[in-house]
Amino acid sequence: MALLTDRDEIRRLLQRDPVWAAYALGDLGMDLWPHTCWHLAGEQLALVLRAYSMPILWASGDLLGLADEVANEQRYSVQVRPSSMAELGRFYDVSGLKRMWRMTVEPGAFRPSLALRAERLGEADVPDLVRLYQDGEATGESPEFFFGPMVSSGVFFGVRDAHGIAAVAGTHLVARDERVATIGNVYTRRDCRGQGLATQAATAVTTELLRLGMEVIALNAYQSNAAAIHIYEGLGFRRHCDFVEGIIERRE
Repeated sequence: MALLTDRDEIRRLLQRDPVWAAYALGDLGMDLWPHTCWHLAGEQLALVLRAYSMPILWASGDLLGLADEVANEQRYSVQVRPSSMAELGRFYDVSGLKRMWRMTVEPGAFRPSLALRAERLGEADVPDLVRLYQDGEATGESPEFFFGPMVSSGVFFGVRDAHGIAAVAGTHLVARDERVATIGNVYTRRDCRGQGLATQAATAVTTELLRLGMEVIALNAYQSNAAAIHIYEGLGFRRHCDFVEGIIERRE
């Protein structure tokens, strides 16, 4: 067990499964790199990212030999494979973790939506996006990981109606040096659903990411959200692997 600080070596290990490691590859960028801590056991990695209000834990595998090393935080936001739950469960309550799919699309498999009304969004649209996401707060559907600067540094497209932005798709990260991007912050206003607006926005975002030369495009979908999975699979995305995510609290 060791701390790894060689970025090239970390990149080599992450590139064994770049779709599962998409977010971790994005953390190699200079804005987040100083906030990362990489734990190594054999060729298995665990990443602790301390850049936000709560530390984030990601692991490449089952955490065997690494759980004791990273179990020094009271709380984590985690994205780990189901095989990691046994090791994490020695220290943390993992009962509230949600089952997810990591999905991805290759250029040749992408099937864009034909009807396209989505427009590129920028910094000036952030207040409208905040209002749109507030539409889902009462039902717990609002995106959980959105910050205004994501709009100008990433790729966001929206569809408007007379009342403002009706649907949006965006990115969590666009790591141009690593040629990796993750799609997120997808939301349709509750009174506009069933019209294919999210499909149009997601099509526009994916098209732009491919134009930018992204070699890995990934997204997360709740396994229980059949409608979202249907949309993404209709665009050519496939299920790459399952994982769990959520907040874990250390046992007393």
